[in-house]
Amino acid sequence: MSDVFKMFEGFLKQSQDMAEQMGKEFTKNQGEWLDKTKDFMPEGMADMAQEMVGDGIDVKTRALATVAGLTANGADDTAAIITAIHAATAAGASKREILETILQMVVIGVVTGVSKAMIAAMAAFSTDGESL
Repeated sequence: MSDVFKMFEGFLKQSQDMAEQMGKEFTKNQGEWLDKTKDFMPEGMADMAQEMVGDGIDVKTRALATVAGLTANGADDTAAIITAIHAATAAGASKREILETILQMVVIGVVTGVSKAMIAAMAAFSTDGESL
């Protein structure tokens, strides 16, 4: 195995670990996160984000909607879909709920995205050591 491959593999693992932790932290306190980061956002963006985080849908539903959206978009960004899956899990979604969310996208004809998202889900789930 080449040094470049080992370096890339280590970088990928570190990125996945970081994304998983960020997902857990983000779902715990979206409002607090928003307060800390709104100074870095373009004008008007913080207000729009605050409205989205308000009294609307709960965090778990929002996380599942993100998984669905990424799947419907083709699930081309594996890191993004794995991060969304970790965020959904951290928000309380079960593996079954996540898989059903992904599979629901077949109804709108996103077969390629569903197959890519299912592969990403299996990768995300493999880190916890539990079976489906």
